[in-house]
Amino acid sequence: MRENTSEMLNAAGCSFGDLIREYRLKCGMTQEELGALVRVKKNAVGAWEAGRSRPDLASVPKLCKTLGIPLPVFFGLQEPEDPFRITERFERLTPYNRKVVLRQMDMLYELQAVREEEPPRLVCLYQSDLSAAAGPVSYLEEASGEMVYLYSDELTKMADEIIQVSGDSMEPTFHSGEMVLVQHRDHLNEGEIGIFVNASSGYIKEYRKDGLYSHNPKYAPIRFSSEDSVRCVGKVLGVLSPWQRASEEDIARFTEYRM
Repeated sequence: MRENTSEMLNAAGCSFGDLIREYRLKCGMTQEELGALVRVKKNAVGAWEAGRSRPDLASVPKLCKTLGIPLPVFFGLQEPEDPFRITERFERLTPYNRKVVLRQMDMLYELQAVREEEPPRLVCLYQSDLSAAAGPVSYLEEASGEMVYLYSDELTKMADEIIQVSGDSMEPTFHSGEMVLVQHRDHLNEGEIGIFVNASSGYIKEYRKDGLYSHNPKYAPIRFSSEDSVRCVGKVLGVLSPWQRASEEDIARFTEYRM
């Protein structure tokens, strides 16, 4: 049974589902990816966007943080309101809709308390300025970079470094310009993708016992002789997504809490 339509709208009359879809698409996320990050059931995001349900209190903080939705925007309270106007409008509501408004106010109060008390969970990783070649040569040994903050999740907690992909030899798995999360290792299992260095030249390739392989079929495998000094920098865990980068607000809260 479909819930009352009024429960699917925020205080500004905007559909929660439309708002979630808008911000999700801005982040370039699928419904499945968002659901995994927010840790809800497989079809929950689709139900929200279709207007069949809305996020419960436990999901809203993580949802807003993941999509970068300010809480006032999510609940439709973007502009300051005259308290007398609020009272007048509240009195004109039906008893049922008054309960809806009061429930939303309770949610806002609890969310505000959570945000004030609990700092975001972030990890700090080194991001190299240079790149690992998926085609042309790059020099990882000469790279400089900076420390960046990411939201803590299963992948970012395992990573030690961020390196940029250069070239097209790993397409369609990785594209030039993408940033990948790398876990430092000195060896890989066959079939794993990693970052390798030979005479300061960096490569992102799939490791096999007889060489380093590209995923783009137009590139031949790279094979080294016993005289080559090849070492493994680490395993590529996956592509760094834009929504995994911490906001300036959350970085400030995180660093302030740690002081």
